[in-house]
Amino acid sequence: MKKIFYCTLSVAFLTVGLSSCGKSTKGKMANEWKVTEYSQTETDTESNGDKTVYTTSLTETTATMTTEDTPNGGSTTTTTQTGTVNMNEMTIDKDGTWTSTRDITTTDVVFGVNTTTKVTMTASGTWAFVGKTKGDDFKKNERVMFNTLSESTTSVYTAGSTTQTSSSSDTYMTGENVMVYTVKESKKDELQLEAEIGNTYTSGSNTSTTKGKTTITLAGK
Repeated sequence: MKKIFYCTLSVAFLTVGLSSCGKSTKGKMANEWKVTEYSQTETDTESNGDKTVYTTSLTETTATMTTEDTPNGGSTTTTTQTGTVNMNEMTIDKDGTWTSTRDITTTDVVFGVNTTTKVTMTASGTWAFVGKTKGDDFKKNERVMFNTLSESTTSVYTAGSTTQTSSSSDTYMTGENVMVYTVKESKKDELQLEAEIGNTYTSGSNTSTTKGKTTITLAGK
């Protein structure tokens, strides 16, 4: 079965861009949103020099996922998958909770057989504005924190007349899986969020460094 990736990050260290920001309020954040544009780039670099770049680009209807593998001293191998966005929505409530659903279908031909993979991802958690801290350049309500408490993924893979279904789910403690975004634009029916990510993980003699950026544009349903 061909593996289909959708970038999700559990971040140990996260920095938020310092470019111009937009102030928001609970009233502007709380809404039933549809994601009109989603862009995420993640670069993983190993201490041995191997590098992998993951890029995910979503519109309201299309999905493009690209992987670029470059071994130390070797040439780059690029794999691209395209698909259809069936649903990509997020509900943010005034009570400080949120839920999201993303449903994407990709098609391929494997050994002459038409294949379809439908991946549905749901998540939920809490959210809150990040208060101004001494020494930073952010104003009140210019940063927002999304704390993921649970997430699940269901994949339905069809090849010819054969269908395989797999699912997984995870739960997290408060603060274990957190993303902090800069509010770039906040209007009644439009919300733009941006985050820059940095993470370093060491296992034995190997150190892996991850850097990336996520940009999300949402519109009121």
